[in-house]
Amino acid sequence: MTEPLYRLADATLVEPLVQDFQAWWMTVAPMPASLHLQAYLVPLLKAYLQTPDFHAKAAKDPMLSGSSFVGVPQERADEVRALLQRITVQQGERLKLAEAFDEFQNQLLAEAKGQSLEPLYSRLPDVLKGKVELVYDYVNRPSMRVHEGLLYRGPHHQTDIQSLRLRRLKADAERDSLLTTPRLRGPGQVDWKVPFHDERLDRLFSLDIEPRPLGWIRDVLGDAVASDAELLPLLSEAPQALPETWTGATPRVRYVGHACVLVEWKGKSVLIDAVVPVRPEEQGPLPRISFAQLPRRIDYVLITHSHPDHLDIETLLRLRQRIGTLVVPRSSGALAGDYSPRLLARSLGFRDVLEPYFYESLPLPDGEIIAAPFMGEHGDVAHAKTAWIVRTGPERLFFAADSMCVDEVTYRDLRATVGDLHTVFMNTEIEGAPHTWMLEGFFPKKRDRKLEKNRRCRGSNSAEGLRILELVGARRLFNYAMGLEPWMEHIIGPAATPETPRMKESERLLAAARERGLQAERLQGAQEVHLRA
Repeated sequence: MTEPLYRLADATLVEPLVQDFQAWWMTVAPMPASLHLQAYLVPLLKAYLQTPDFHAKAAKDPMLSGSSFVGVPQERADEVRALLQRITVQQGERLKLAEAFDEFQNQLLAEAKGQSLEPLYSRLPDVLKGKVELVYDYVNRPSMRVHEGLLYRGPHHQTDIQSLRLRRLKADAERDSLLTTPRLRGPGQVDWKVPFHDERLDRLFSLDIEPRPLGWIRDVLGDAVASDAELLPLLSEAPQALPETWTGATPRVRYVGHACVLVEWKGKSVLIDAVVPVRPEEQGPLPRISFAQLPRRIDYVLITHSHPDHLDIETLLRLRQRIGTLVVPRSSGALAGDYSPRLLARSLGFRDVLEPYFYESLPLPDGEIIAAPFMGEHGDVAHAKTAWIVRTGPERLFFAADSMCVDEVTYRDLRATVGDLHTVFMNTEIEGAPHTWMLEGFFPKKRDRKLEKNRRCRGSNSAEGLRILELVGARRLFNYAMGLEPWMEHIIGPAATPETPRMKESERLLAAARERGLQAERLQGAQEVHLRA
């Protein structure tokens, strides 16, 4: 009798966690994680414990989407209290680092007025010594440049508090906010204590495309699974048809959802801003592409920037064994928050990671991938970001993400250097969060709230978007990254409605583009993208 083979069930969700909070760059990269923990997560959990019922109700209110509320029922408040105690003990070194950084940064701002910074090194707290350089910019504003690579080798990069949580997902709405709500363990869930860089993750996630015997799977998970009865609900014996490699002479473009797009060309595949959903038991009417529908090998994954709806650690870890090269935006390292996505990716177990400069290119058969300037959207804060151009023969696709038209010359130069950008993918998020949103740890405790209302992490409005299309010589517009897919709600909140400002602006942009003879569509749900002549 042939031994049955199992793959991961379509509804099996695998969440990477850092001490029960879902992993994203602000919980993994050492200095950002330390500052975020001290300035945001610990105060958030303390606030919840004062009024747990209020938090739990507010977290479910769509009108309060994006606010800082913990979506844990009041009857589980003791578990949150225990979690807070574990955090303060197990991440004590991170908290000390953050407190010292914050205190010394304020001293720098108060005392350093252009004189030599050399005498201040003797006053550095011990926890900061060897980890920072004191610097000025050219107008004598002081700051600390972090030796980030060193932090990944020390006690502030805590792989011992990393884990994976496996469970069946009944519906997308089950997922609580990635940013504010810890994942407390529930029935039917498997908690696998394993660091993200561990090669065993590749063996587990190979089950998306290659079924294995039950004993093989038990060996991978080890002590995490107590019995077959605990493991079997996460698996499936149902056969699965895998996609064929696309070898056509024209590019095949598939929209996965939100900002995630798959481009296949002459046997090569490129995935932009990889955020890929599982298929819950109740998945609704929108079609979706999940992990088994992606190519066996993804030659390049391109990341535009680190917002969690574009850089998703959950997806990257699940696809790691299928990805040839991960391509990330280049950071300057000049600010504590301008962390290195490359170092983050290496800590996640990726070996081949590139961070090209603007206008550098990577080869494709009769084509290339070009790094392009990504203007605006980050509230004027210098963090790593790159737009991408994928050229397939004579066709050029421009993945502009949340770009703004703040400098027309940038796009004129782009067209003059690279050629017409025939197809543009861009959004119309015209409101955006304040520039300090979820980045509290990088800013002084007392801030000018008027500036926060003025400086938003927004994309282009319809007039700015139309101008970008004109400047780059576009023939097609695909309005994407609009927050319309239900599987994105745990990251960015409830799906946009026709009455939201970004959707109204989207309608204006689409109408204006069509009046000028462009193919103009708004993308929602997984679909084939047709590039009409």
